[in-house]
Amino acid sequence: MSAPPPVWWDGQLVAESAALVPATSQGWLWGRGVFETLAVHRGQALALSRHLARLSSAAARLHLFPPPEDALRHAVAAVCAHAPDAPHRLRLTLAAAQAPGLSLAPDPGHLLIRLLPSPPATGPAILLTVPFRQNEFSPLSGIKSTSYAEHPLALHWATSRGATEALLLNTVGDLCEGSLSNLFLVRDHRLLTPSLSSGCLPGITRSLVLDLCPQLGIPCLEKALSPADLAAADALFLTNSVHGILPVASCNHRPLTAPCPLTAQLDAALRDLLDRLPDP
Repeated sequence: MSAPPPVWWDGQLVAESAALVPATSQGWLWGRGVFETLAVHRGQALALSRHLARLSSAAARLHLFPPPEDALRHAVAAVCAHAPDAPHRLRLTLAAAQAPGLSLAPDPGHLLIRLLPSPPATGPAILLTVPFRQNEFSPLSGIKSTSYAEHPLALHWATSRGATEALLLNTVGDLCEGSLSNLFLVRDHRLLTPSLSSGCLPGITRSLVLDLCPQLGIPCLEKALSPADLAAADALFLTNSVHGILPVASCNHRPLTAPCPLTAQLDAALRDLLDRLPDP
């Protein structure tokens, strides 16, 4: 078995086994950290500028200060140079170093950039609404924090009941997001998606879809959406940076067309965009 590709750890490429997090770091002790996950295609990280902007914004909330953008781009390119031909994803993690107690003293943090295999989606998603709620009032709402255990717990609840993705409502009972994805509804030949005020992540693929809609003449509205809107939808799809657009075949045991023509149109347009312009 070949060795895993090298990782970027605090300013240099090292073997994966050498990227050791100090046991006393705040990132380890209480999850003061943020991360981004990007698809890698032909050795290039997709939508890198959007991901770096989101990383910087999220890091600022936790008083973390990543390296300058040009240094981050250099580091990403160095890791991607070792990407195999098979689909992979790139994870950037910025976590706080050692500091006393629960201090939020400004911190450059530890930076880890790592390539991971990215198996293709096995087919359209099967979606179940979980009993847990996403807190739209949380100071971590809308960022990819390393305090992330709620998401795998929600996903486990759904997958243990035959689904492939979990759907979370927020504290007022409106639709929010999937555990690993953003949600879009198709109804009467238009798109609906929860607004960012729902507490959902400002997903990168979500933003690309919103940018594509006017170009394709597809009406799209960001708004508060209820479970009744979900039940009335003609079709659903999910978005994330690894799988792009993923149609939903079933939601809460209701069969759906997957993909519907509008979903297929958007999927083709997104694939074409990223093939022509990997960093739109």
